[in-house]
Amino acid sequence: MRSMPAWTVSDLMEGERAILGAVRLWFRMGTGRGLPGIRTAIRGVGAPDEVLLPLFALLGVLASDAARRPRILGPGDPAVGEDEAALLEALGAIQHGDEDAAATGFDRWLPLVALCVAMASARETGRILAAAGVFLPDRAARMVPLMAAE
Repeated sequence: MRSMPAWTVSDLMEGERAILGAVRLWFRMGTGRGLPGIRTAIRGVGAPDEVLLPLFALLGVLASDAARRPRILGPGDPAVGEDEAALLEALGAIQHGDEDAAATGFDRWLPLVALCVAMASARETGRILAAAGVFLPDRAARMVPLMAAE
């Protein structure tokens, strides 16, 4: 496993910030209590509410007892954790058709059966985001670390 770059939220592109914000709220508050903030984050980049179902399915698999639960930081934290960066990289990779890189990313948390479910949910999330014009960078394939703002 390669070492992840030290990112901050300000290093991320708009779509990545929205997804990260939604992920952080979901892990802290769940679907019910977090839904208004999650919708705001997703709608803020022009993505439809339709993306929430596959995104929540993906997050549910990652939070299941069978998974090594990813470490997700709090909603206001300016840092991007290693697991959060890996999740964003996996979603970006799958959106760009690099399923091997995406599977490698999700494999860090999931056994095989859960990995298959996660990949299907990630594919649908990526498809809906792309249709809305929200593209995550393909950082996993390029292996280009973000440079911290000076």
